Amino acid sequence: MLNGKSESPEQTYISREVTVGSLGMGGRHPVRIQSMTNTDTNDTAASLSQCEALIRAGAELVRLTTQGKREVLSISAIKNSLKGKGVTTPIIADVHFNPELAEMAAPLVDKIRINPGNYLKRNLDDSEARSTAFEQFGRLIKICKIHHTAIRVGVNHGSLSERILRKYGDTPLGMAESAMEFIRISARHDFHQLVISLKSSNTRVMIQSVRLLVKKLQEENLNYPVHLGVTEAGNERYGRIKSVVGMAPLLLEGIGDTIRVSLTEDPVREIPVARKIVQLFPKPLLLPYNPFTDLAWDPFNYRRRASLLLPGRGRRTWPAIVTDYAAKSPEDPSPSEILPYITTAADWERNGRANLPPDRILMIEHSEVSIQDIKKLISEFCKQDTAHPIIYKRNLQIADPEDFQIRLAGELGFLLTDGMIDAVWIENNHFTDSELYELLLLILQATGSRISQTEYIACPSCGRTHFDIESRLKEIKAVTSHLKHLKIAVMGCIVNGPGEMADADYGYVGAGKGRISIYRGRTAVYKNIPEEEALDKLLALIREHGDWINA
Repeated sequence: MLNGKSESPEQTYISREVTVGSLGMGGRHPVRIQSMTNTDTNDTAASLSQCEALIRAGAELVRLTTQGKREVLSISAIKNSLKGKGVTTPIIADVHFNPELAEMAAPLVDKIRINPGNYLKRNLDDSEARSTAFEQFGRLIKICKIHHTAIRVGVNHGSLSERILRKYGDTPLGMAESAMEFIRISARHDFHQLVISLKSSNTRVMIQSVRLLVKKLQEENLNYPVHLGVTEAGNERYGRIKSVVGMAPLLLEGIGDTIRVSLTEDPVREIPVARKIVQLFPKPLLLPYNPFTDLAWDPFNYRRRASLLLPGRGRRTWPAIVTDYAAKSPEDPSPSEILPYITTAADWERNGRANLPPDRILMIEHSEVSIQDIKKLISEFCKQDTAHPIIYKRNLQIADPEDFQIRLAGELGFLLTDGMIDAVWIENNHFTDSELYELLLLILQATGSRISQTEYIACPSCGRTHFDIESRLKEIKAVTSHLKHLKIAVMGCIVNGPGEMADADYGYVGAGKGRISIYRGRTAVYKNIPEEEALDKLLALIREHGDWINA
């Protein structure tokens, strides 16, 4: 196995080709890169300027929020202005809550994004809600057929319908089934210009949901293109790492036809990150295993492997970092501490994959073979051995900080997502022990494997956001970054805000122009308060409930 050869390679997911405007997507087309404006759509000059900036940076599709009739007319004007300049980049209307707006926008744009959770009317009983929603969706399909407009069925973890939540819970299965209802309706209408996305701010939930979706699409021969993205990833270094951790594992399994990196920054800054992800993680045509049926773990449900992590340290729920860094956690071992206990994967294979003696650690050193072959080897070991710990070692001599960060985050995300790795040992002579340690902590946090800092859930903002979310996020980080036991959400509006921040401890959510709502868990404690009071209210609420720690 370590020679990189596989006995029975498996074909990866091949989606059908769809056309968005003049752009081909799916099939054998390259993974397409897209983004979304954060300007007010009705400010057509600003929105046009940002569309042009995104396209110059490399965006192959551009989406704009379309929450009212004025925005529908504005997005049409923006598209016509681009067309008048000879720009044919597809323009997407992002529609929430109002199916009639989707029908109005469909003849004017290249693609409509609808959210099943918003499409279903919550004030009707189950059967009436489904009937109404599906009838409305059928009307949209007919319009899109006439005008050759594509549709993205985009499910967000935070906006599943009440009926889906009652039936499946707030789960990856609920997300997949929410999309499948609308996909099946499209198929019955013989409409196939469809793209599907399942997004979450939780990378593990996103990955499991997309895997479930693709399995269902294959089983029903509905192989539509898949759009990948981590919602509310945040900003700066961690936002980039979290985006990579969510998308690279799926691309490495051959899943994903278009991606969007969602950062709480100028959206133009998303494009270079997306381009690096596509470049560094090309989709394979074949895998050395079946990602749904051939592994030692359930790819759709996370469970941490209950191994003895390291000799003398006992069991633990989070992976360790092997390092000589002087300021490391006492539970993170140095290389000299573990070397006496190491059995290499090569030795294990040479010995006929015999059971390891007590107090041994399997070290899988990644050098010449693919990361997919490494996962196959880990699976083969875990099928036989449930007790001995596994250390993944990687000597990755990449000098460019961004390339190194993205490559390492993607590879570790691919392995850590399923909970089988007990420790990581990374070497790169271009970086200090301190720099490597801090980077690994961020990657482990992004995978949900080990929490070492405050977790921020922050949306990229769009035309629905009426405050400077990027500045506000920086202010909130500046005064709460020492609260490492908390998750704090900073959300632009109520469309996905309260849902996507459902597992956050506290939330700062836009409620309108100059107005903010402050949440504790899922409860809005302060509603529609002036923006200038909001940060103080958030901090007071944290103190009131005993969650404040002095820095």
